[in-house]
Amino acid sequence: MNSRENVIVCDCKADEIASLCSSLNSKGSVRFSAKSYIANWKRTGRMSELKRYFKYFSVAWKYFLHRKRYDTVIGWQQFYALIFSFYCSVFHVKKQNTLIALNFTYKEKSGKIGRVYHWFMRKCVDVRYLDYIHVPSQNYAEETSRVLNFPLERIIVIPFGINDPYERFVKLPYPESAPKEGYALSIGRSNRDFEFLMRSWESVQYPLVIISDTYSGPCPENPNIRIIKDVAGEQSYPWIAHCKAMIIPIDDGRICSGDTVLLTSMAMRKKVLVTGLSTLAEMYVVHEENGLVCEKDEVMFRTYISDMLFTDRYDGLEEASRESYLQNYSRASMGTRVYDCVFGS
Repeated sequence: MNSRENVIVCDCKADEIASLCSSLNSKGSVRFSAKSYIANWKRTGRMSELKRYFKYFSVAWKYFLHRKRYDTVIGWQQFYALIFSFYCSVFHVKKQNTLIALNFTYKEKSGKIGRVYHWFMRKCVDVRYLDYIHVPSQNYAEETSRVLNFPLERIIVIPFGINDPYERFVKLPYPESAPKEGYALSIGRSNRDFEFLMRSWESVQYPLVIISDTYSGPCPENPNIRIIKDVAGEQSYPWIAHCKAMIIPIDDGRICSGDTVLLTSMAMRKKVLVTGLSTLAEMYVVHEENGLVCEKDEVMFRTYISDMLFTDRYDGLEEASRESYLQNYSRASMGTRVYDCVFGS
């Protein structure tokens, strides 16, 4: 009898992945437990980033040293699994574990740092140790396979999934500093084209709130636009709960990002507008069925914004958005899909 543990290592509270863990456990004889090592705190500067990286390497080192205790290690935080694989590759140890990195993303960097980072990621995805990675996009899977030379057949392509926030969020009070007449919202730390969104907002006479604790671009001249840099994590929940619409302008459409914000908004019965040629448009939003998709054309984007905010053309899209989430994008559904891809016969 195999007495080794099967674990899901996360950078959030364990209860945030409880439904995914339960879903995995309900499918077969393989039993998983969630191990929490918080690292998804607010990013306040270089020191907080260094602290986060140290957490990734130290947690992975702990599991690497005790690798004989574990059968399967799933990294909900991708770097907990990837750096485990990196250590295995560097020290050329005998393979002991099934290693899976969920929510994988890789963005190439420029210059010497880019070359070092590429070398590091190639070590992380060493096929001798890393069994699977998960991405929420077929296009991104093919791009990842090409750039990192990781076998396409070992890339799990399934949508992301979140816990249903509705019962909790619907009770949250209206943000004290929010525009009293209502507001549209855009949230994101990385891979957002907020400057495109601000240009598109020209002549739109309605408040737009952008929440990003990493935004370093120019301040908007438009009085209807407000950028908030000191809100992150759970502090953003009241803003999502009470916005009239969520708008997600993606910068590089090849990179998977924005999934959590999008699905949270859909679960909260919000109209959503995303840029085309993105993984969000590829995997989640069906134009005019459960949300809106528009190419990065400022005039067209402005038209959709105006129709969404000021007309009844898209009335009912909120309910379709919520129903789409319930049927397809819960965290339990994600767990079922992971199990079927990895352990299913």
